[in-house]
Amino acid sequence: MDVIEAIHTRRSIRSFEPRNVPRELIEAIIWDAAQAPPPVSGQIPWTFHVFEGIDRIAAFGAWAMQYARDHHPDEPGWSWIDRPGFKVFWDAPVLIIISGRVEDCCRAGTNLMLSAHARGLGTCWVGSPMLWLRSVEARKELGLAPELDPVSVLCVGYPKQIPSPAPRQKPVVVWG
Repeated sequence: MDVIEAIHTRRSIRSFEPRNVPRELIEAIIWDAAQAPPPVSGQIPWTFHVFEGIDRIAAFGAWAMQYARDHHPDEPGWSWIDRPGFKVFWDAPVLIIISGRVEDCCRAGTNLMLSAHARGLGTCWVGSPMLWLRSVEARKELGLAPELDPVSVLCVGYPKQIPSPAPRQKPVVVWG
């Protein structure tokens, strides 16, 4: 699969096969993610934390959801915490958290998603656990360094079902 095909066919996967992903494959997509341009030549701008196991990751998701219910700000955008059947990590067998500066983690996360797709894996970039992941308790439990911000949180696994593409509109382009 070439990169243009990967860009146009990658979908957010919210239904995963209940099987493990070989570590060599996880290491390969992380290596691909690390090919994103760093802010300074030679600098390592991110850290990848990998968690495996559907039950373990689902337990993290339940904790994240309860934390959000107990601590979310009083503003719109939190309806997912009461949505029946909502799962923070979608029963994924692998969870990868990229920590560092926002712009660096986003570049690496995009590479990771495209690499995973090209290798037959599915991904879903999730934002729902961010409130929990920034808590002292979650950072300690997951081993996230206090000086690194968790930014890109990706569920990874073999897709059980691939959604149809959503209709896209041409973006607004302003030529100066």
